[in-house]
Amino acid sequence: MAIREQSLTPVQSSPSNGLMMVVDFSVLKQRIAQLQQFVREYMVAGEDYGIIEGTGSKPTLLKPGAEKLCDVYGLSAGEADIEFTRDDTKNPVYISYRVSLPLISRMDGRIIMVGVGSANSWEKKYRWRWVFENELPPGMSPDGLKTKTGTSRNGRPWTQYRVPNDEIDDIDNTLLKMAKKRALIDAVLSATRSSALFTQDIEDMDSMTVRQQDTSTRDERRQQTPRQQPGYSQAATDAQLALLEKKAKAKGLDGAAFNEWVQEQTGAPVEQLTKKNASALIDAIQNYQPPAKGESPSGNAAAQSDDPFADEAVDISEDDLPF
Repeated sequence: MAIREQSLTPVQSSPSNGLMMVVDFSVLKQRIAQLQQFVREYMVAGEDYGIIEGTGSKPTLLKPGAEKLCDVYGLSAGEADIEFTRDDTKNPVYISYRVSLPLISRMDGRIIMVGVGSANSWEKKYRWRWVFENELPPGMSPDGLKTKTGTSRNGRPWTQYRVPNDEIDDIDNTLLKMAKKRALIDAVLSATRSSALFTQDIEDMDSMTVRQQDTSTRDERRQQTPRQQPGYSQAATDAQLALLEKKAKAKGLDGAAFNEWVQEQTGAPVEQLTKKNASALIDAIQNYQPPAKGESPSGNAAAQSDDPFADEAVDISEDDLPF
């Protein structure tokens, strides 16, 4: 990580000290208190920071939270330096982006910090896809492939096979967006000295009073699962629902047909989807094929709600969401 060096004047000096504090302790304590107050009063749990499934029990800074910290500290993202790697000899094709992103002071244009982030097509959620035997690539034997099994709602058993994702070019832009997002968060955490705050145990956050989101619209749609009920945190997020509806519409599923498909796959209406259901449906809609004329849209068997990656955080790029 590249850091612009600045001239600092030590508060105290001693010939016997090999390392000296260069900031007055009271000033440092005040800055930390200001940051904590900002998080308590203005940052939203679940929107600006939260727990990402699979990453342990520590709060993680999210992109909206990083942008808020940039605003309060007077920082702007500069021009990104992007390194691209592609290896067509690997199966599946390997694509990688490495992004260096500077944070610039809005007051004087100085580079305060440079964050680094990367993303590649061999990450678990991009490298593989699940298909039925009749969807295997030509000449590929199911023998030796990793499988997952289940039972459909009408009692028929099914088996899917894990195969390399041969549609890597379709996620090229997603990988770039993810690398840039990771670089931004890396830079913000370092520049604002907020790494400690967002890596503490979640139990330590209980003493913080966090401003709640305005959820009146969603609560209207989910009268049967209001936020006050235990376990509501597992409900699908607005971002997940927006992405699912957009991808479904692109596949020709909207209105009653979309609702029927969701109901068939999960046994629940759209407004009662959980995060796990929504994550599985977002993955499943990628392989959805429009049914033959007269066939129910729910007849597409490729969408299953028990995808093995359903518990992972869903990566939603800026291009897919209306904010």
